[in-house]
Amino acid sequence: MMLLRLVFVCSFILMLGCKSGKPAYSAEAQPQTGRKPACGGGWIMDNALFSTPGFALNIDTAYLDGRCLVVDVRRNGGCGSVSVDLIWNGSMMKSMPPQVPLRLLGRGEDPCRSEVRQQYRFEISTLNNGQPLVIQLQGWKAPLHFGQP
Repeated sequence: MMLLRLVFVCSFILMLGCKSGKPAYSAEAQPQTGRKPACGGGWIMDNALFSTPGFALNIDTAYLDGRCLVVDVRRNGGCGSVSVDLIWNGSMMKSMPPQVPLRLLGRGEDPCRSEVRQQYRFEISTLNNGQPLVIQLQGWKAPLHFGQP
């Protein structure tokens, strides 16, 4: 009986110590749960940042997934601390639907030379209050149509 209690207490302590800090769902779990991963950050409206140089980012893929802009990028690095932000200069071209210029800005120090591939997800539905718009993403070859069938 004492051995059974000891096994139970040890198991309980191990379960408490094994929290990973990851969300309960991930991109791998999506087909099983039916939930999509949330968009990452939003966009930053800043005309000065829009023209600020950052480190080189090569866009491999850009597409819309619901209210998210998903961008797969390649860059050099792998050992430093960096951030990638979606920047809007605040302008909206008068067309139907309106067009907005966006760019990715990579900032930080990463002295390593490995090729790093990362995916970024940005909430974009607030750019035009959820209304249709065309996204002109700097460094991507085609416009992205948000909110259109």
